[in-house]
Amino acid sequence: MVTIMNILLVAINAKYIHSNPAVFSLKSCAGEYESHVDVMEFTINQQTSYILSEIYKKRPDVVAFSCYIWNRNMVGEIIFDLHKIMPNVEIWAGGPEVSYDASDVIKEWELRGVMSGYGEGTFNRLVSAYVNGVSESLPIVLDGNNSSRILLDEIPFWYQNIEDFEHRIVYYESSRGCPFSCSYCLSSIDKTMDFRSVEYVCRDVDFFLQQNVVQVKFVDRTFNCKKDHALPILQYILEHDNGITNFHFEISADLLDEDYFTLLAKLRPGAVQFEIGVQSTNPQTISEINRKMDFDKVVDVVRRISSWNNIHVHLDLIAGLPYEDLKIFKKSFNDVYALFPEQLQLGFLKVLKGSAMELHVAEYGLVYTSLPPYEVLSTKWLSYEDVCHLKLIEEVLEIYYNSGQFRNTLLYLCSYFNTPYDLYDVLAAWYEEHDLFGIQSSRTRKYEILMEFGTALISQNIQLRNCFSKENIFSEKYEYENDSVEKRISILQEYLTYDLYLREHMKNRPSFAPSLDRWKNDIHDILHKESQAHLMFPELSGCNYRELTKALHVEVFENIFVKPSFMIFCYDRRDPLTNNCNVIKVNDNFF
Repeated sequence: MVTIMNILLVAINAKYIHSNPAVFSLKSCAGEYESHVDVMEFTINQQTSYILSEIYKKRPDVVAFSCYIWNRNMVGEIIFDLHKIMPNVEIWAGGPEVSYDASDVIKEWELRGVMSGYGEGTFNRLVSAYVNGVSESLPIVLDGNNSSRILLDEIPFWYQNIEDFEHRIVYYESSRGCPFSCSYCLSSIDKTMDFRSVEYVCRDVDFFLQQNVVQVKFVDRTFNCKKDHALPILQYILEHDNGITNFHFEISADLLDEDYFTLLAKLRPGAVQFEIGVQSTNPQTISEINRKMDFDKVVDVVRRISSWNNIHVHLDLIAGLPYEDLKIFKKSFNDVYALFPEQLQLGFLKVLKGSAMELHVAEYGLVYTSLPPYEVLSTKWLSYEDVCHLKLIEEVLEIYYNSGQFRNTLLYLCSYFNTPYDLYDVLAAWYEEHDLFGIQSSRTRKYEILMEFGTALISQNIQLRNCFSKENIFSEKYEYENDSVEKRISILQEYLTYDLYLREHMKNRPSFAPSLDRWKNDIHDILHKESQAHLMFPELSGCNYRELTKALHVEVFENIFVKPSFMIFCYDRRDPLTNNCNVIKVNDNFF
């Protein structure tokens, strides 16, 4: 006998812009019973009391929570209270945070059961049992690895109502599993690989393109692990690009070959972005964590991709890995920084339940947090003090490097240090000394802080270390060695000013920017002539002088070039990789 049931899948995401593909995939695989299943998504930034009340309003018969390291504690808190207000509701949990200690979780949270492993077939079985009134036959642990596994080609495409995901990241899975065995990763446990057919993937990609979805993140652990799967998908994106949609892939750089390069070089700037997990450049560490990587090849690949200026590259490092002390980690940091990726993520080892890393806790002297995210506190090679300091470096790296707003200034400041790591090391110490951590600074204030830091640094009359090439942003040779302290501070001011106007047409001139009073007439002449002739920005030919002042900004730089130079910043053109506006140098014969 079919019973009317209301089965509620609950996801609690880290941010509003995130979505949870797992719960939608489970619902889509409920088959003929899909109408009995509802999905609710929340974020960890919402109050548990609000989430509890929203669940209560649905009057569910069964609630199933999707559990990850970012929401486990919150889910537990909600479950405890859910038992009190809805004692007859049966509660299940699933996901990586409960799959490897299911019995303990069931006891702790007083659950009806846990769904572990592959979830679609398991959830189908669960829904069928409840709707048909035979739920008492379900075991307390539904093991998806032993149940009938639903393959990716059998999972319905569940993004038809794409408007439900407006202003949110769309996640997509074209392959499941990973061929590699990195000891810190749960994907290394199950060596089974499953690929959604290229035909289906291209059909789904076409839907995203037709709907002008802003970004699609492929959640494949290593998208390019199978060439005859990945290459045709990239080819389809190239041939059907809509000029809007960005596709994000996690890849292994050293698996790319000439066939990939030929295709990738043709992509529209911003059509694709790559996340590449370097993790460490120390060979002993890479070997110990069972990772396969030829860093020399990674260097060649990243530099080659970067030379095309069309693909955003995101590189990852992990602090706290075996055989990597502070000195060795510093080298890994410098090795990766030298590639100048658009993003350099400094993460910290998480000792995940069920991972191979967990088996080496004693051997590596791993000390990590008892509660999620199980993040490393110290190792045999890295003290807690070291970890704390790296946390500070991570924060200033996020503020200044990963924001992409200070690239030219950072390049100049790097020249005062032996290595990039040393810059962020000293900058983190400056932040700590001046109690700047934990303060939500405005964008302008962040520039001002860097000005204050740089001024204090330069005032010590430190000699340049030539960390990087002395070629400036427009490749004009300029020798800084013999400049006075005052001149170097002026150079710093100009780089900060340049970086600021690259991103934003400021209404109020920042305090550190040099005065333009002596150049006012020249700036007026430039804009006036452009409003009549439209030689430099023909796409703005419909704009008069007043309108041009809103679309353009003219800045004068007296120190970072061989001679004073007028630069025009155009905010109607932006680089899709950096979001920087377009900049044109005014020719000497313009006047």
